[in-house]
Amino acid sequence: MRRLLLPLVLFLVLAGGFGWWWYQPERVLARRITSFIESAAVEETTSEIARTTRGSSIEGYLAPNVTIHGTDETNKYVEGPQSRDSLVASYTAAARGSRRISFEAPVIEELTLNGDVAKAKVSVDTIIELQNGERPVDGMLRLDMEWKKIEKKWVLSSVSAKETAR
Repeated sequence: MRRLLLPLVLFLVLAGGFGWWWYQPERVLARRITSFIESAAVEETTSEIARTTRGSSIEGYLAPNVTIHGTDETNKYVEGPQSRDSLVASYTAAARGSRRISFEAPVIEELTLNGDVAKAKVSVDTIIELQNGERPVDGMLRLDMEWKKIEKKWVLSSVSAKETAR
């Protein structure tokens, strides 16, 4: 009986330790940030129907109002406080008007939590290629993000982006 009890206890301790680590607020938010970036990608082979749902795929990650400070190129289209609905519609239009929106290898460089507010510095290799072949964004995006916990869920409340060379 003792021979069976020791492996069971060891398994429970390891599973408990993993569960504790997995559900730490920093880990939850890091997964949420990565998932948000992955949800925003639009591959070149994405169908027209899938492109029209791209905005709704990021909707659950956005606060009711999001403040955006983008790159010089994107500031023409989106700058300052925006409603969630406006951003969803804008992103759907961007997905439909782009050949691809690619985000590769997001790296969370810094993540700090203070109660229900978190700040993250993220870098991600980004390409936005329009239907005519132009690339208004083609480089590393440095994102300064603010996330807020609203109704027990982390949502993006502010983002500032700067593009740098790879």
